Amino acid sequence: MEAILDEMQLLEGPPELRYIQNVALMMFCEHPEKFFRYTYVQMTAFPEGSIKNPSVSEDYPNITGSVPQMIQATMERFRNLFIREKVIKVPNQMESLRIMNYPYQAIEEAVVNAFYHRDYMSNEPVTIEIEPDCINIMNFPGIDRSISNDTIAEGQRFVSRYYRNRRLGEFLKELDLSEGHSSGIPTIQEELERNGSPRAEFFTDEARRAMRIRLPIHSAFLEDEPEETKDTRNRIKSITKKTEEKYAAILDFMADGQWHKTSEFIDLLSLKETRTKQLLKELVAADKLVDNGKNKGRMYKLK
Repeated sequence: MEAILDEMQLLEGPPELRYIQNVALMMFCEHPEKFFRYTYVQMTAFPEGSIKNPSVSEDYPNITGSVPQMIQATMERFRNLFIREKVIKVPNQMESLRIMNYPYQAIEEAVVNAFYHRDYMSNEPVTIEIEPDCINIMNFPGIDRSISNDTIAEGQRFVSRYYRNRRLGEFLKELDLSEGHSSGIPTIQEELERNGSPRAEFFTDEARRAMRIRLPIHSAFLEDEPEETKDTRNRIKSITKKTEEKYAAILDFMADGQWHKTSEFIDLLSLKETRTKQLLKELVAADKLVDNGKNKGRMYKLK
């Protein structure tokens, strides 16, 4: 595949052909930076903060490869180096509360969003900065002008009239990395809320030259944060109970021992597709369910 892509005449042919070639390079070429400069992920950590002490920083090796490879490698680095869990024992409750400093799914949605909407002809990489209290994920250029500043500040859902890389998005959807339909931002906010974390914030400039997503850390992981208040405990406990109820509904529905489609659980739980898939993945990881291993047309049954 690499040899075939190297021989492509990217500057010849009609625009439609060049567009298909470009998408092929982004999805299947192990070194797309040969054709699109700065197609990599740049990650830097500021242990004491980029404002308080920017001279103390750690630059990690750039992440390169095809778009799916870069997304996978970026998430593996987050999982291995930055995502942490805290277990809190709640009085009069057998189960402890498990809280993440950053929920994995929220980070993944933000990373995929950066690759989906960036300009691959731009001379700027996807940039990630790790602060003591947040993660900043930036791509260039910014949000399409059809989305107002008020909508951006609200941070609910961005419905664009123009998708910069629609075909790339279709490939990412086939790999279960993107849902499309402008569902990425609601998913980020939903995952943060489930974890008891503050909402994500979104920033751009007047010229829409860049887009920055700020994912705040859970307050329980701030060094100077006192012990959890009763209100916070109750809120997290409520979220946990809701999740357990969803688990029980899924397992009861699957008591027949047959294979079932994801769409059946969406109707059963009255949830969005992204959240339903996450619950099913968690049950598979817990050894309660098995799936058929297919990216498209995935089905589940009791183990």
